[in-house]
Amino acid sequence: MDIVFLAVVAVLLLTRLYSVFGSHAEDRKIKVIVKPIDAQTEQRIMEDIRKTVEEHQRTETANEPNLSALDRQLLQIPNFNKNAFMNGARGAFELIVRAFYSDSMDTVKNLISRKVYDAFKAVIAERKEQNLSSEVDFICFDKSEIKNVKILKNSVKIAVEFVTEQVNILKKADGEVIEGDENFIQKITDIWTFERNINAKNEWLLVSTKKSV
Repeated sequence: MDIVFLAVVAVLLLTRLYSVFGSHAEDRKIKVIVKPIDAQTEQRIMEDIRKTVEEHQRTETANEPNLSALDRQLLQIPNFNKNAFMNGARGAFELIVRAFYSDSMDTVKNLISRKVYDAFKAVIAERKEQNLSSEVDFICFDKSEIKNVKILKNSVKIAVEFVTEQVNILKKADGEVIEGDENFIQKITDIWTFERNINAKNEWLLVSTKKSV
């Protein structure tokens, strides 16, 4: 990215100089005096260059013959980076799972929609009514991949499949385990859907969760 960025800057500058001063031998005597530009103008120029580079990269990638239909959809999302999104999605998944099992959903409230938050809190409340406690040992991700993309008028939704290894335990108040086994690692498949405003950058919210069998 940096190399491409610098290359574009160099080409733009050389093109501008060529158009102004020409390429004849006598033009070599002309002195070029570079005057400093104000910060606002500099920022605008750099933003234009950044957009040019991103558009160039999108065009090049879109023309790749082996690109999947799903990846072509992802290229249509403004301000989207697949690797950054997946890193964030995995981080959010682990944080939210741990918060759910430790009854600390308020710590991840900014990562989930109101509907999902209320659903998680309802399950936690039910556990409390039955004097049950839960524990989770999050082992690792076996797999995480984007399964579906929906680009709407004002928003975009991305469904991600997570296959994880966890140890989940449900206990009575006296410590008796009624569900799960601390010596048994479960392989669990979840499909979580994240949504954000179409023109936002990183403001993804978890809007749907479901188990996959």
